[in-house]
Amino acid sequence: MNIQKIFINNQFIKVQSGKIYLDDAVKCAKNSLKLWSQQSTYKKGQVIFSIEEELENRKTQFIDELKNYNSLNPELELTKSIDRLIHYAGWVDKINILNSYSFINITDCTGVVGCIIPSNPIFLSFITQVIPAIVTGNTVITLINTSSLPILTFAQLLIDCDLPSGVINILFQDSLDDLIKHPDINLIDYLGKDQEIINKITKLPKKINIQNLESGDFFDDDKSEGLEWIKKFVESKTICFPL
Repeated sequence: MNIQKIFINNQFIKVQSGKIYLDDAVKCAKNSLKLWSQQSTYKKGQVIFSIEEELENRKTQFIDELKNYNSLNPELELTKSIDRLIHYAGWVDKINILNSYSFINITDCTGVVGCIIPSNPIFLSFITQVIPAIVTGNTVITLINTSSLPILTFAQLLIDCDLPSGVINILFQDSLDDLIKHPDINLIDYLGKDQEIINKITKLPKKINIQNLESGDFFDDDKSEGLEWIKKFVESKTICFPL
């Protein structure tokens, strides 16, 4: 019997299959959406910076866990994840500021986002997808395809850093079919190259985002961070982008 842990509403749950818990996760994410999206930019920024600082403090532990997960470059993956948290924390207070020189419209979050996480690099891809989604006020249901100690340790870190319950939820990919059909999931985001997954989500009558990134692309800032990664998680309104 393969007992694994999922993470819903800031609680760890031991399960044989995450599938039956999807409705619970979506309900928690939906309930948290108003609270999180209406938090001040200062508060959201503080939470993200707190996550980054705690990850930095526990750097050795995460590197060891990534080694055990067979990460190809644990030190670089962890360092890049920390840098990416800093990058998006810096965007939080810029999202709703108008500027007379140049601006792009963005104000409203998309809602509850379903993020399908590639398995390599598992931790950096998780950070790359999830953080810009919550920075813009969304809540997230993430699907990972294998039990990953670095991800579960990160989930505990989220609790320690006072991220409101229900903002980030972690299930397994056996919930994929139900996730993509769920009426309360507003956007499906996938960055990998699994053609079976791509075929399933491209048929959806809802908002989707697919970016066919290679594993090495997650380490390239030009390909995996920046304004474009924020825009995909919002409904078009206004964001400052000075020239």
